[in-house]
Amino acid sequence: MYWPIKKNNITEYSALMELVSDAISHGIRRLIVRLDSQLIILQLTSIYSIRNPAIYHILLRVKILERQFDSIQYQHISRNLKTLTDSLANYVLDKHL
Repeated sequence: MYWPIKKNNITEYSALMELVSDAISHGIRRLIVRLDSQLIILQLTSIYSIRNPAIYHILLRVKILERQFDSIQYQHISRNLKTLTDSLANYVLDKHL
């Protein structure tokens, strides 16, 4: 069965990889990543498998980066809280940029 590349999943995985890389470059050793994509959480925790080679490649890169942390956790945030989390993220970005 053919599974088309989903641009939003690739974008979310790419953002995750960038986040993890940035955390490493800032010396962060413990990290909790909260995502609104339950699918990605289930894939990151090996509950669901990944059949798309492009997404699997990014996941492997994230897994390699995970080794640099003492602790890394992935938590799901309900999409109905997305507005709140987006507002908080924008607030933090505005303060630091």
